[in-house]
Amino acid sequence: MTMLHLHLPPCHLAAHPVYRGAGSGGITTLRSVRDHRSSSRSRKDLVLNCPPSRSLTTCALKTPSYGSRSREKINPRDLFTFSYKFNTDIPMSETQGASIDEYLQNSPRIVGAVFPDQRKRRKLSDEEWSVQLLPIQFLFLSASPVIVMRFVRKSGGKEYPPNVPVHATSLLLMEVTDYKLNGLDSNAMPSHLALTVRGLMYPQREGRKSLRGHVEMTVGFDLPPVLALVPESIIRGVGETVLRQMAEQMKQDFDTGLAADFKKYRREKLTEKRTSP
Repeated sequence: MTMLHLHLPPCHLAAHPVYRGAGSGGITTLRSVRDHRSSSRSRKDLVLNCPPSRSLTTCALKTPSYGSRSREKINPRDLFTFSYKFNTDIPMSETQGASIDEYLQNSPRIVGAVFPDQRKRRKLSDEEWSVQLLPIQFLFLSASPVIVMRFVRKSGGKEYPPNVPVHATSLLLMEVTDYKLNGLDSNAMPSHLALTVRGLMYPQREGRKSLRGHVEMTVGFDLPPVLALVPESIIRGVGETVLRQMAEQMKQDFDTGLAADFKKYRREKLTEKRTSP
């Protein structure tokens, strides 16, 4: 869901819809354009550390709207691509009048629990929120990511993803629909960038009651001019570290924020019940 965090000036990308579990990261080693011209890559090199159906070619690429450079299309094989995914399982004790299903219907509350700083979040519509994430550092470059998160609720097993039990009484899908990186000049801005963040959360009532979730993140980009001379191995190592740190921070925000807020929500419902006529 948390879906998460990264950014660039007016660079727009397409992204898609986010428990206590270990995360896993991976990198697909992709050659630069000049290397690609001199040697061919096998199809299997494109597979990310995600389920078999998720491959690099599923990244929705969009040319950044800023400036006029790099308007030409780019082969996804020419991008550095990193992926990370994690699960979460947050214990939640339901009471009469305070169910996880009802809690998941309150998107503004969930956004506030995960991103508590009101100055860094803004409601765009009933489903979408703009959120400013913590600054990220990539070698000597620093940027402040801003993402747009969309929340969609499902219930009754209708239109559930394959990895969600049909008997789950409700489901909250999360996706990053847009994003930008603030604080980078033109020489530090990749000409092509692709971001995919998908997440989901649903109640688990078998055994210990909890809120379960799953998040997958994939980032692909080409090297900006300022990083042209940096060895590929360093780019790969730093990129993997940055994405892992972002994902781990997102997981922590979801786990701690939602656990604490659901307890508060439960107390509020109990107070309402006691004071109601």
